[in-house]
Order: sequence, then structure tokens, then C-alpha cells
Amino acid sequence: MARHSSFRLGLLPIIVAAHLAMPVSALSQSSGLALTRSEEADLDSLALHTAQRIRQAKLEEIEPHVLVIDFFRSSPGSSSRLGTLLSDHFSESLSAYSAGLKILDRNVLEDYLIKEWTTLEDLKSGDVCLLIGRQLGATGVILGTLYEENGQISLTIHLEGFGPVANRTDPFEATDERVRFATSENMRAMLYQHGPNYARRADEIPEEPDVVRSGSPGVASPVCSYCPQPDYSDAARAAKFQGTVILSVVVTAEGQVTSVYVLKGAPFGLTAQTIKATRGWRFKPGQKDGRPISVRVETETTFHLY
Repeated sequence: MARHSSFRLGLLPIIVAAHLAMPVSALSQSSGLALTRSEEADLDSLALHTAQRIRQAKLEEIEPHVLVIDFFRSSPGSSSRLGTLLSDHFSESLSAYSAGLKILDRNVLEDYLIKEWTTLEDLKSGDVCLLIGRQLGATGVILGTLYEENGQISLTIHLEGFGPVANRTDPFEATDERVRFATSENMRAMLYQHGPNYARRADEIPEEPDVVRSGSPGVASPVCSYCPQPDYSDAARAAKFQGTVILSVVVTAEGQVTSVYVLKGAPFGLTAQTIKATRGWRFKPGQKDGRPISVRVETETTFHLY
């Protein structure tokens, strides 16, 4: 399978090929998500059936480690505030039926995303979610899909990594296990709100002496003269990961790259690969009043598999 990475510089049109022991009801109240007792019971039942299915799988581990990744809207990578809240609730409920299982705290995933400066939107496939889960110590992972159906919000559970290697069939068929929630105005709004975002904003970067920002009046932005593509990491290739890394860098008056900040990273070591490549880039420096100056610009590197 071929790979391709490209990057975009600043605003220029340049493309270079390249347990808690808290009950679910209390959790619902504290998060602003109000579930009825019937809905809580259904979510509990779904957790019970999920634990039973995992125990029934033919696994080598005596105590399989389980990580709930997230419940996405319609498809993996479409984050939802509602999905993240329900994932937290489901993980806590699953812990109540965890005999013979080890339910990993979802904080390990949050810590990973923060460390990588990445987002739930990067988790676009079961393969990506499973490989990240295994990097965090999970045998397999649980995903969920949320969608509107007949005036309700439905949740369907999917398991990844719990079956025999030769048979990767989801232990849950698509219509096998689901929960339906009454669609209140608040719940529907949360369905379409994005989940947590661990990327950094450019305005969080402190001002620097003798450095101007790209787009400032009278400033001509730097132009790339030597910008080789970063390489895919083996882990990213194995997961068939595709995504984007956004950096903020200073291009000096000599055309060199310094002061690298990560605005949005990517998993599987791609952020480090991008930083390594970017530090070796060379530019025709930015100018103001005909003189070369140091300019802070954004670079966007996109990793493709095709």
C-alpha cells in the first residue's frame, strides 16, 4: 500500500507532495446528562451482556483487559459530547460486571490524547482504536455508534480484538445489542456537540521578541525551498492511520526552523516524525519592508494511505 504525505504552510495556497464507585444515576446528574431509570437499567443490561460476550470469547489471557474507547456519532471519528458521557457511564457500569475481566480506566485514553495533542476525530477506524488500546494495555476495545432513529437515539456496541485472530468478526452483530434513549432537546444537542479536543490553539503561544506572526500587515510569508516529507511510522502503517499534524514554527531570517509548537498532533509517533522532518526544512525567509525577518507560521502535514 502506497503512502503519501503533504503539508500546507500558514495561509498560503502551497501544497508540497510530500471506579469511581459512583452509581450511574449520580454520574448522570453530575454530568448534566439525565437518564431515566429505565434507560439506566438498559445501559446496565447492555454492560452485563457485553461482559458475558467477552468472557465467552476464546482468549488466551486469564484476565482480559478491556478499554471503552468512545461512542461515536454515526461512525468512528465523529465525536460527540453525548457519546463521551455515555462511554464514561458505560465503562463504570461494565466495572460492576467485571469478574474475570480488568476494565481499564478511561483516563488512560484521555492522558494518551493529551500527550499526543490529538483528538477523537483521529480515531477513524476499529484498527486505529484497537492498536491504540493495545498500546495502553488493553486486550481489546469497545466502541459504540450513536444515531437517531424513529425519534430516539440508538446506541449499538461493537467489540474489537476479543475474537480469535483468524476470525475478526464482531462478537455483536450490527443489530444484536442496542439501547434506545428518548430524544430530549438537551440530549439531541449533546449528540451534535463535539467531544473533548486536546489540540492547542495558536493564541496560546506566548509573544516572542523580534518574531512577527504570519498574516501581519506588510509581512511577506516565508516560502518553502526544501521541505522533504516526514515518513510514516510502522505503527501508523499497521493501523492504516490517516490524519493531520499541525505545527506552529518560527522561520528565522536565515530561513531555518526553530521554536516548534504542536497545535494538533497525531498518534503512532507521527507527531515526532513530523517535528523531526520540519526541523530540517529550509525556507526563503519572510520579509517586511524588503528585509528578511523571523516569522511564526503554521504548517499542516497530512498523512495519506492509498
